[in-house]
Amino acid sequence: MKDKRFWKSIIAFLGGQVLLYTIIKLFQDNYHTFNMGIDNRIPFIPYFIYIYNMFYPFLFICFLNLFNKDKITYDKGIIAVIMGYLIANIIFIIYPVEMIRPDISNINMDALTRFVVELTYKSDNPAINCLPSLHCLFCFQSIYSTIRCNNLGIIKKIIISIIALLIIISVLFVKQHYVIDMAVAFIIFIIINVIVELGYRKIK
Repeated sequence: MKDKRFWKSIIAFLGGQVLLYTIIKLFQDNYHTFNMGIDNRIPFIPYFIYIYNMFYPFLFICFLNLFNKDKITYDKGIIAVIMGYLIANIIFIIYPVEMIRPDISNINMDALTRFVVELTYKSDNPAINCLPSLHCLFCFQSIYSTIRCNNLGIIKKIIISIIALLIIISVLFVKQHYVIDMAVAFIIFIIINVIVELGYRKIK
């Protein structure tokens, strides 16, 4: 790929995300929970952990497709996820939400799945900064940008949208997020895309 803009933007975004997320965690201690009745009814399904961990490779492939097929839609998508991430981090600082994870010691699953679940939990411990769900926020954006993308075949659009929806659902089944985390992510997604679209119209 001769155009290095994609690599620069993705590396800068992911690097900034990891750095900011890590720094914020150092200054948080007053955690809140949002466990509602509906959350208790959602079962823990360990095998969704594989779908959950597809997030970063999926996000990379999705935005690479956007960049190759429709750079305007790509630019809008990147601006939207950066705005969403900044809004999310402001919420993380003001009102950090902690996810109460289940005791998986007595849950039946194969050894590999147990290892992946435990590794995922340990890599994000304590389980805070849940509201909004960044997985959901970015997957909502992936679906929207993919549907809006020119020159991308309908089959690819369907496949990307299905994978994104599965990742969104997985955050609930592996008990990484509450339902409200998903709902707030969707609201932020709507707001930032309205702002981005209005901004592009004014530029034109």
